[in-house]
Amino acid sequence: MPINQDEPTLPPPVQLDKKFIRRPVQDLNELEEFVKFVREQKVRSYLEVGAKYGGSLWKVVTSMPIKSRAVAVDLPFQSAFKRPISEPYLEQAVHDLRKGGYEMTLILGDSTDANVVEQVRKLAPFDLCLIDANHSEDYVRADWQNYGPMAKIIAFHDISWNMDRNQHKDFKIDVPKVWREISAGRRVREIKLCPTQDNGFGILWNA
Repeated sequence: MPINQDEPTLPPPVQLDKKFIRRPVQDLNELEEFVKFVREQKVRSYLEVGAKYGGSLWKVVTSMPIKSRAVAVDLPFQSAFKRPISEPYLEQAVHDLRKGGYEMTLILGDSTDANVVEQVRKLAPFDLCLIDANHSEDYVRADWQNYGPMAKIIAFHDISWNMDRNQHKDFKIDVPKVWREISAGRRVREIKLCPTQDNGFGILWNA
């Protein structure tokens, strides 16, 4: 059953690897709770920085009313952990959402690149921004500084990550450190439902 009972009828995706079509990279229970939050806040404009295969983008956008607008930012030709390149999957998700009646924009490039930031700024402001791109400290801080001011509410993914870093030598996850610092003294909400105690959404409101 879809998260949104009123999810519109959208065209089927092209023939890509079915395992990765609209595939979320978040814990599904946490993502469902995040989507409930999106509905509660009556989000009508959404920015996702780091959209990968378009799975979380799909879930969030289809929980919003038709004609809502969304912007997705991601690296072109991105792949990791022997998974297929994510760009065609993300492009298909954006295409299908657009045909379903949503106002969609896909921006391919490094989220910290000045040209990318400026493209997004021209489409701001947003009700909600999810930051889920490069998880190393410098990038998380840069995405917060660049995109945080563009939205009323900002969410981060992987605030609870605690796996041994040696398991991911080429994939640094510094989100918990940055989250602890920037969330101090702010109005926040955390979604932590992952059975391994990893993942996690951190949500804060701009003053």
